[in-house]
Amino acid sequence: MTNGRNAEMAHQIDTKTADRLGKVLNLLGSNHDGERATAAAKAHAILTGAGLTWPDLIGAALQKPHRPPEFGTWRQTCRECLARDKDLRQWERGFLNDPPKFQRISTKQRYCLNEIAIRLGIRERKS
Repeated sequence: MTNGRNAEMAHQIDTKTADRLGKVLNLLGSNHDGERATAAAKAHAILTGAGLTWPDLIGAALQKPHRPPEFGTWRQTCRECLARDKDLRQWERGFLNDPPKFQRISTKQRYCLNEIAIRLGIRERKS
């Protein structure tokens, strides 16, 4: 079983080490037994050199990474939009006053909120 601290460390493995490990692991698909064995030994050396074990790495890969909200919270976006009251259309004003009463908003409501924020210049449209 993986140690939580080491799983967290695996998420923080530096890019150079991760690239090296990825290149070496690609060699495990070689048609040559010796090349595969050497690649496995080298991958193990890279991993242990970073202070990790295979269960740490696998455990970290299985954990869902914490993703911060893309645009802060939707409540914050509502407040920012409502602060631009003179630029709001009547429907938008009603829409923006309604969601804060709820614990969650739907995907469709998030889309509408984002479109309002883009129109007001609070958010930029993703390309």
